[in-house]
Amino acid sequence: MKSNVIIRAQYYENYNVGPDGFGETPYWKPKGGMEFIIEMDTDIIFYCDNPEKVFQKMLDKHESIAERFEFVDYEIQWQDPIPLGTEDEFLNIMSAPETIS
Repeated sequence: MKSNVIIRAQYYENYNVGPDGFGETPYWKPKGGMEFIIEMDTDIIFYCDNPEKVFQKMLDKHESIAERFEFVDYEIQWQDPIPLGTEDEFLNIMSAPETIS
């Protein structure tokens, strides 16, 4: 059965850059998370000895002198997310503190 697999990675930027471009030795700074997605037969993951290493090799292909990605985890999305509400609903609840205490 094909499902979406969400791959989460730590995103790094190379801060060793100047007016002449990137320096010889990169200085990687973590800048937050990044998500990738792949649609696949999820049975393949269950039979893979180390899907984390495979995902990391796939992430490596997206790297450049300016950015890199470090595998964090993955999640099989068995179904589409269920809408929780609206921005207005969130703001209404947020502005009524008695409802969230």
